[in-house]
Amino acid sequence: MFFAAYLDSTDNFKNGESTLVVAFRIVAGRSNSGVIACYPTLPRMLTRFFAVTLLSFWSQATLADSEKIVEIAESECGVCHGEKGVSEKPLIPSIGGFSESAILDLLTTYENDFRKARRVTLDDGTETDMIEVIEAFSQSELEAFALYYSQQTWMPIEQAYDREVAAEGAKLHKVKCNKCHINGGSVPESDHALMAGQWRDYLKGEFKNFDDGSRRMSSKMQQKYETLNAEGKQAIIEFYVSAGDF
Repeated sequence: MFFAAYLDSTDNFKNGESTLVVAFRIVAGRSNSGVIACYPTLPRMLTRFFAVTLLSFWSQATLADSEKIVEIAESECGVCHGEKGVSEKPLIPSIGGFSESAILDLLTTYENDFRKARRVTLDDGTETDMIEVIEAFSQSELEAFALYYSQQTWMPIEQAYDREVAAEGAKLHKVKCNKCHINGGSVPESDHALMAGQWRDYLKGEFKNFDDGSRRMSSKMQQKYETLNAEGKQAIIEFYVSAGDF
């Protein structure tokens, strides 16, 4: 006789993840160690039976936690970054589909003052910025938000673009940028911000911040970035806006 059981998530805790993040992974089906397995021996069957029984009680709490995270993400983050991280505001980036690591790294750049937090006016007239947002939540909540947005599908924003300039940008990108920003900045697994189909106005603003030093970059990126002239930078932006469709 075989017994099918859902394994617990002890590996996640060993890796230092918070209870909230582990709970969200379990409900979302993303637990690092969760698998369906069959056990032919009675002792192991009984052990897993009790484990699954305990998880069934815990699942109610984890489901509530995961629903809370989704609700907060959509109400607090979504007000700027859009539903499921698809921004409708040209100066604010889409983030749905970024990897967990990419989102957490970006949050760290604000915390470490590697980039300035721009003030944003919300629909109700109030103002906020990323520092205020980060300080409003615990690290566990921020990690759960990152996990939530990493589970969304990246949606390139349709914008008009110059095909010839985008083609030139593709050539430059292949030499200067593609080692990190793989396939035109379209691969979440690269653990960098996705830029294929990102808002033009947002990209232009970030390039400007790189130019004036208000946003820091790695030494390797800086070495290559400084070899680009204004036309080259614009061409790479146009390439990103095209999402590789030229």
